[in-house]
Amino acid sequence: MSTETVKLHVQCHTVPGGAKMNEDALVMNPFCQVYGVIDGVSSMVAYQDAQGRTGGYIAAQLLASELNAHDAGLDLKQAVLSANRKLNESMLETNIDLSCKWKRWGAVFAVVRIYEKSIEYVQTGDCMLFIEYTDKSLRVLTRNQVAHFDLQTLNKKKELSESGGLSKEKVKEQMLPLSIANRNRANTLEGYSVMNGEAELEDYLEHGHISRANVSKIYAVSDGMFHLIEHSDDPKKWEIMIHDMNEIGIEYYSDHLTCIESQDPLCEHYPRHKLSDDKSVVIIDFNVLGEGSKR
Repeated sequence: MSTETVKLHVQCHTVPGGAKMNEDALVMNPFCQVYGVIDGVSSMVAYQDAQGRTGGYIAAQLLASELNAHDAGLDLKQAVLSANRKLNESMLETNIDLSCKWKRWGAVFAVVRIYEKSIEYVQTGDCMLFIEYTDKSLRVLTRNQVAHFDLQTLNKKKELSESGGLSKEKVKEQMLPLSIANRNRANTLEGYSVMNGEAELEDYLEHGHISRANVSKIYAVSDGMFHLIEHSDDPKKWEIMIHDMNEIGIEYYSDHLTCIESQDPLCEHYPRHKLSDDKSVVIIDFNVLGEGSKR
């Protein structure tokens, strides 16, 4: 594949879901034309290092470092697997009990590399990639691999909360077995893919190439940008989200979501696991005309 530099315009935005540190990370590597979003998975076991960094933050930053490297020989899939090995080493050094899969740190991501005639991508978990074509049609390139498991958890939480007589602490206690079971499905045939230090990631990582023919824009989005519509049965939900981001801009769209979330503090109208999640988006626009160039 040709590595000739492709003319494009890239927008990006990331914001933490509250006062805590942002466990999302951006991949912005124009040297290798690699772009995308990374979402550090919130740890089920509380951990902070001497700098106050969480396991999810560390995992996301390890991967971002690999993918943002100015290395002409960068291999997208191998960079992910290298970060995965380094994550495993970091957890071992910190004495994380790796025999319990659910205690592992992790990150999910949606990243692309732009070539002259094709687009390479890697993806895990619930970060998403969308392709917009010159005829304005939208292609949902990836699948939200954890939506089904999230919905199970949310439905169980609602059932327990509405049963009456259970404190928030008791609800959380009774939810723990289901949450552990879902985390234990990582990188298995019954689950989803996630970078959590397991060698099995290589077997479940989504990786491929598509043609660049007639591609107008690429959108890489972390789940915090679509939690409010994640479980909607509207067949046009993704088209509406992309349209709105284009119409009002990604920063205003992100702020608008945060405002809606703040008006639903109990997460009842829009069922979700936390009041507000980290939000990240990268938009790659090929509609750039150089002097004397042709579309």
